This record gives sequence, C-alpha cells and structure tokens, in this order.
Amino acid sequence: MGNILNIIDSRNDFKKTDGQIKLQHGAFFAIDFDEHFEYKFCNLDDIDDSTNYFYVVEIMHTFGLSDTIGEMIQNDKLIDLINNDRCKVILGYEAEGDIDSEEFNDWYLEVCKPLEDKIKFTNFYIFHSQLNCEKNNKTKINFYPSIYYLETASFQLNHIIKHQEGKQITEMGYDFEYTTIEDVDIEKKTKHFLSFMRGCHSHRIGLASYFEKNNLWFDNNISFLKVNWDYGNNPTDEVKQCLPQEYWEWVEKLDDRPIVELDTHHLEYKGGFGTIFAAKWEHYQETFLSVVSETKNDIESLYFTEKISKAIMCLHPFIMSTSPYFLKKLQQLGFKTFHPFIDESYDNEEDKIKRMQMVFDELDKFRARPIQELKDWWKEILPILEHNQKVFLKLGEGKTKRLKYMEKLND
Repeated sequence: MGNILNIIDSRNDFKKTDGQIKLQHGAFFAIDFDEHFEYKFCNLDDIDDSTNYFYVVEIMHTFGLSDTIGEMIQNDKLIDLINNDRCKVILGYEAEGDIDSEEFNDWYLEVCKPLEDKIKFTNFYIFHSQLNCEKNNKTKINFYPSIYYLETASFQLNHIIKHQEGKQITEMGYDFEYTTIEDVDIEKKTKHFLSFMRGCHSHRIGLASYFEKNNLWFDNNISFLKVNWDYGNNPTDEVKQCLPQEYWEWVEKLDDRPIVELDTHHLEYKGGFGTIFAAKWEHYQETFLSVVSETKNDIESLYFTEKISKAIMCLHPFIMSTSPYFLKKLQQLGFKTFHPFIDESYDNEEDKIKRMQMVFDELDKFRARPIQELKDWWKEILPILEHNQKVFLKLGEGKTKRLKYMEKLND
C-alpha cells in the first residue's frame, strides 16, 4: 500500500458521540503523517473489494474509547472487514495520557471478551501517550505507547530550521527563534526559575503555593494563568493529596492572587493558544532552571507533553513536578538529566506528597546557592544541554517512531 492510507470515513458514524474529535482535527493526523502519507477517504458503503483499509476515529476523552468500540462491534459490515483482515481500526488518543489501565481491562473483560470468537480484536489499535499503556494492557486490543508531543514538536522544529530560517510566528506577539548552544550567554542569567502554568491541575496548584509562600512571582519568570480556576477559598481533597499540609493555607491565598503573565497579556482567552513554540528566548536566557509542571502527577498517567519539549529544545536544565519515573523514561530515550547538582531521587518517589516535598526541598537548595555557583554549574552542563537538544532534534529527523509504526501496519 506504500504511502497511501485508504481510510474508511468514520465521520458519519458517530455524529453524537461526545468523546470524539472531528476527523483530522486531533493528534493522530499530525504533520509527520501529513508530509508522508496520501490519505484516500471513502465511505463504508463504497469500499473496493481489492483494497485494505483503516477505520480511524480520533478520541477526545477516555469514555470515547469504550463508547466508540461499543458502537463499532454492532456494525456487521465493519466487523466483517475486520475479521477478514481487510480493515484495521485505529483509535487515535495521543493528545492525552489518562487511560486507567485497570478500568479499561475490566471494561474489556465485561464487554469484549464474550465476543472474542465473533470479533477479531487483534485488529484494533489504540495510539496513546500513556507510556505504560502497552505494559499494563491485558486485552487483545493493541496499544501503541506514543511519544507524540516530543516527536511532532521535533518534526516541526526540524521543518522550521530547514524551511523557515529557524523562525516561527506565534500568537504571543513575538517570533519563536531556534537557538543553539552558541547563543547562550551565562552572564545574562540573574533569575532562578522559569515556569509556565496555565491550567489548574492539583499538583500545579501545589507548585503555585510554593511560589506564593516564598513570594517568587516577580523575581523570576513565572506565569500562572489560572485557567479554569474554581477552587474557592479551600484546597480540594485532590490538592491536599499531593501537597504537604504546611502549604494548604497558601493555596487559599492563591484565590486572591491575580493571574501572573509573561507573554499572554494581549490574548483574550488565556487557555486557547498553541504552546509548543510559545517560547521567548530571553525568558530562558535570563534564568537558571525550568520548573516544569507536567499535565499529570500519578504513576498511571506517565506521559510527555510540549512542556518538557520546550525546556529541552530551548537548552534549559529542568526539575519536574509530575509523575514518578518521568526522568527515567527520558533517560531511556537518550536524554541526560542533572543529578547530582539537583538531587533527582524525587523521581523514584511514588507517594505524591513526599515527592512534592522533595521537589520543594530542591528548589529551596537551588535558591540558596550563590549566583556565581549557579553560573559555574551552567558552564559544566552546557555539553548536556547541547546533547539533549541534539537528541530531541533526532526524534523528528526523517521518520518518527509513530510514522514507522503506522507504515508497518500499512504493509
């Protein structure tokens, strides 16, 4: 089949399913696929008997998976194609990493397993960014653990370098500019931390409480946009489950804290802008450390987003507020981290409160170091920063892993 993807158009089959995204508007049809594959769409009623197909549905929420599969298995014509190896089902859910594997396994056991003699579930594939999804899967449905955000950001950056003179227009009122290690000027560094926080996930509120308690908002480069802020004057149980008790009162004070902005002042809606290349070089040039608050912080939702991509491609060291074993996964991809100057044992701590306290302890120690010591450290880690950027760029050179996987399915 080569570079042609013959796709049965699913858009007419799920008009009222809230858990889906309009086809070609989600993560699956990303730039690396667009530049490699030619898409040929047809309706289920107009298939060619000599052609093999993909039935692609892009998923918005976890319930969209079960809803979609539940409807598919009632479609006799589609099931006949699947059972005869004429069609593979692709459920694209790479923009999130929130599948609860135990719940999915239980759902499959109840709904799908009784139908295994009638439906070939081995021809179903779920592309997902939860990096443990394949390991935890106990069903006949295939999971592909995707590093979508890293790969597509890398693919885009390579394109920007090759075809756009290293520049990308952003919504922020400035152009993103690709920088190399030669652009780093350590003498310009005067601030400890760079941190971007938009949505109000519980561990992100916890990190904001640290900034609030220590009054770090305006002596560092920090944004706190409070998108969907609805916590009122009391920390919710979810926040308390990841935050040491001494910080709870500071969560309450955040309720009165106006949003803190770095580069979003002219944007009417603070939660709707593209973030991958919303990266102003001076924010990185002025600071010593990125405090990266990823989207999730529990062990079942380990995945990479554009948040870590930005720090790596902009040549910045980082400390993570996220799920355990995040750094270990990065290292498996070839990236280097910053132990022992930063004690990264927090990455192995599964208890959320303990892990958050360990991160705070490292931030305390970092702030206590003399500026000259931080500059000397930066001179030592320049090779690591350059290495990480090269590893990042290599992810998107040529064919991404997700593209190679799709080519294999298309053979």
